[in-house]
Amino acid sequence: MTEIDALLILNHLRVGPITSRRLMDAFGSAVAIFAASERQISAVSRLSSANVDKIKGWEKYVKLDKAWADIRENNIKIITYKDEIYPPLLREIYDHPLLFYLRGELKPQDNSAIAFVGTRNATGYGRSIARKWAYNLAARGFTIVSGLARGIDTEAHIGAVEANGRTIAVLGFGFGYVYPKENAALLEKIAETGAVITEYPWKKYHGKASFPLRNRLIAGLSRATLVVESRRRGGSMITAHFANEYNRTVFAVPGSINFSASAGTNQLIRDGATLVTAPDEITEEFEFLFPIPKKTENKSSELTPNLDGNEKILYELITEPVSIDQLAEKSDVSIEKVTTALLMLELKGLIRMLPGKIYDRR
Repeated sequence: MTEIDALLILNHLRVGPITSRRLMDAFGSAVAIFAASERQISAVSRLSSANVDKIKGWEKYVKLDKAWADIRENNIKIITYKDEIYPPLLREIYDHPLLFYLRGELKPQDNSAIAFVGTRNATGYGRSIARKWAYNLAARGFTIVSGLARGIDTEAHIGAVEANGRTIAVLGFGFGYVYPKENAALLEKIAETGAVITEYPWKKYHGKASFPLRNRLIAGLSRATLVVESRRRGGSMITAHFANEYNRTVFAVPGSINFSASAGTNQLIRDGATLVTAPDEITEEFEFLFPIPKKTENKSSELTPNLDGNEKILYELITEPVSIDQLAEKSDVSIEKVTTALLMLELKGLIRMLPGKIYDRR
């Protein structure tokens, strides 16, 4: 048995990272755990009898040859806590995994990561913000981390992919199990251009209990966590809790008090999370860490998304501070349509509203 075999067995047995590390401290290595006697293992502080039984009888629970065959046949990489490419931010958290599975590639720039989380039942408002802000931040060099779930997660991953940027999907199940099914193609695209990681072996899924553990990895991989939309309870609030616990920044997008989808984000803001209304407010927070491109005189830079219809017309007209009435007159577009287009341009982080409802480019 090699050291990586032993780590793989501990992973399959679901002996958690904190318990595994305590055992390794007691015996000197992962391999030595399995060479120890039942009495020696039982003597380790706070170790349950269930874990003792699993470790001593591991061959009943783990088919090691089959585990390695699944890994090789599906081009899955194993990353251990000793590997150079193990993410530095993840290594900082006290319950970091000793081993995880990877498809795709981890890169040094992933140390500049922002997590996007939110409800699966997102509103149009939330979906729009998630995709456009992820596009904007990914285009600036941030890696977008999320969980590949429906709703906010999906939109964030798509935004990063559309910007030809980096995104990491963190799964709550093994690679042999895809959920939701409609994200199968998106998973493959992320694996080609970014990274997909999971702590779970091939085809393993332990139901809802899997996702809080997954959420700690999302927070752990990221400099900050952005909660776009969330109810008062759910996975997004758990991720925000982990981010706070790991001393990472929590951002929250405010929403209407009339929508349950914004109840959680509004609660986070009340409890001390940083309110953000544009991607620039996130990049400003991390200017000392990340190489944010300087603004040039040509404000329609390569970071500007493709705009259609009224958005394009109005953006080209905003060459200096201007009012809604002036824009409506110059563009021959109704006030209602101008207002809608300006809101979308604000959400994309391209313009800002000054006092007196005057608009200017960022």
